[in-house]
Amino acid sequence: MNQDISGGLENTRCPEIMKILSLGKRSGKLLLNNGAVTGNIFFRDGQIIHAQCGPLNGTKAIYELAVWTSGEYRFFVDETPDIVTIDISMDDILNEAANRMRQMDRVTSLIPSSSIVYSLDPDIKQKEIQLKSIQWKVLANVNGKRSIADIAQHIGLGVSDAMKVFYTLMKQELLRDAELEETEAAHTAIDLPETSFIRSLREDLTRAIGPIAPFIIVETAQDMDLDLLSDDVGQRAALIETISSKIPDEEMSLKFLDTMTDWLNAEGQ
Repeated sequence: MNQDISGGLENTRCPEIMKILSLGKRSGKLLLNNGAVTGNIFFRDGQIIHAQCGPLNGTKAIYELAVWTSGEYRFFVDETPDIVTIDISMDDILNEAANRMRQMDRVTSLIPSSSIVYSLDPDIKQKEIQLKSIQWKVLANVNGKRSIADIAQHIGLGVSDAMKVFYTLMKQELLRDAELEETEAAHTAIDLPETSFIRSLREDLTRAIGPIAPFIIVETAQDMDLDLLSDDVGQRAALIETISSKIPDEEMSLKFLDTMTDWLNAEGQ
């Protein structure tokens, strides 16, 4: 394994290295390290044919590596991959990489590190929440303990893409730095009745969408003008159905609906 060039990403970013290797029509493997995370980009006659970074492969891996601002790189001559996952021009790759870098510059102006831990904003229950599926998925994993990088790994998302989602959530004022206040303080602000129905509802919904569940229960009940203490089966069924429609993952939504419907039927026997 013949090491050719090496250096630090603080001085030379990944897209610059890719351009140099492309112009030189080089063949081999570009190895990048950023702490415990590593990535590889394979070249054949100056063209990128495969890339890998954590769970990401192909162009997704390239664009994750492109935004790294720290770490080290080394190029090994004539190292070849077992698979080919990329078949687009270097110009297209570099153009998109430049676009991703501009996006990350904007993101890091608000979120400087993927090691930051966020919790739900205590006033989230008072806000109208309209999010995309991936944003709900990220929000469901925010618990005041996991960092952005932890959540990205947990749901199989690139760290840079996760930071973009957090940027959107922060802009909507749905999150705040967990160091400012413990997550428990946000949870205690939710006054849910201690009944068997509500406990089951909260537990099943938390499994579906995470710690935001209590906020959704209160918000939905208020929107429907329902009394959470009511024993009326029709009201409970309507609440369950409406809440299930707010769960972005279809499989989780159906599972929640089935589980809570079974609970209602069991209680009615």
